[in-house]
Amino acid sequence: MIKKTLQVSLGKDSYPIYIQENALDQTSEVIKGLGEFSKIIIITDNNVAEIYLSELESNLKKVFKNVSSIILPSGEKTKSFKYLQKLINKVLSHKIDRRCLLIAFGGGVIGDLVGLTSSLILRGIPYIQMPTTLLSQVDSSVGGKTAINSDYGKNLIGTFKQPLAVISSIDVLKTLQKREINSGYAEIIKSALIKDKFFFNWLKKNGKDILNLNMNACKVAIEKSCRIKSKIVSLDEKESGIRALLNLGHTFGHVIEKYTNYSNKIKHGEAILIGILMAIKLSIKLKFCRNVILSEFENHLRDLNLKSKLDDFKISIKPEDFLELITYDKKVKNNNINFILLKKIGEGFIFNSIKKNHLYNFLKKEIN
Repeated sequence: MIKKTLQVSLGKDSYPIYIQENALDQTSEVIKGLGEFSKIIIITDNNVAEIYLSELESNLKKVFKNVSSIILPSGEKTKSFKYLQKLINKVLSHKIDRRCLLIAFGGGVIGDLVGLTSSLILRGIPYIQMPTTLLSQVDSSVGGKTAINSDYGKNLIGTFKQPLAVISSIDVLKTLQKREINSGYAEIIKSALIKDKFFFNWLKKNGKDILNLNMNACKVAIEKSCRIKSKIVSLDEKESGIRALLNLGHTFGHVIEKYTNYSNKIKHGEAILIGILMAIKLSIKLKFCRNVILSEFENHLRDLNLKSKLDDFKISIKPEDFLELITYDKKVKNNNINFILLKKIGEGFIFNSIKKNHLYNFLKKEIN
């Protein structure tokens, strides 16, 4: 019997998170407890479909009569108007009503796209998240952010739509490529840096086990990351304040993704890890934290052999281009760029008072 791991507390929009091995086999049990649904449509990408779709379909069809699937291309470029329109039309072609349940079965791209679709179609239908990457299990599946990318930047078009549940089957991580695991680790370490030094110290001892997919270590890391995020989301669902802390490294990282046109040259988590390093360096430059924090962070990355610099990915961005792209970030308010910086490990804060010429000088030093 599947047991709830934790709860995201949002009043009437509260929902459970399940984190365990072999959770795919128990998805029907979770859905039965969520209500009555007229249809169930699984939405996934071709990579996940090839390995796991038949297993999930078989499990659901034992209990539910009307189960179908939609398969989309994998990759960040699927988070676009083109595929949003295609997905909406495909869902509508099933003659759905408002009790149709969508299942986002994939990584962050599928989760974001399905979440946005569920918020738009028929002015809102329910969905659940079934994340299949480490990154989506520790971060993007929780919190209700949905989005597609635009020509001007990442995640600029979206809504807030909470799922009915999140089901993370950690055994599916075993089929991920090494870069995907490393990418997910960036979001794990982000959670520790902004809110929990004890968790960071635990990661220093257990990081290699996570990257080597020790299931016990992965479960602890996923649960701890989700608890940190769930608590923050419960306090600030629509990111009017404290939730912005979850963007550590993202202001810089999203620029890198946009500059490389969301290609496989660099993955989301890889860009975020570079962004975190840059945010720590900016924190030091602005005299908010000490150099020892940078040393501790870099030593940890070195121990795990994780890449954290643009040169590692053969990416070169002119400071003026970097600065221009930052101004399109959705975290810009009143022409001020919001950065999440650190005072110490476990204590992140929001800072939006840096002058553009100072930021340019920082970029000129750091990315040249």
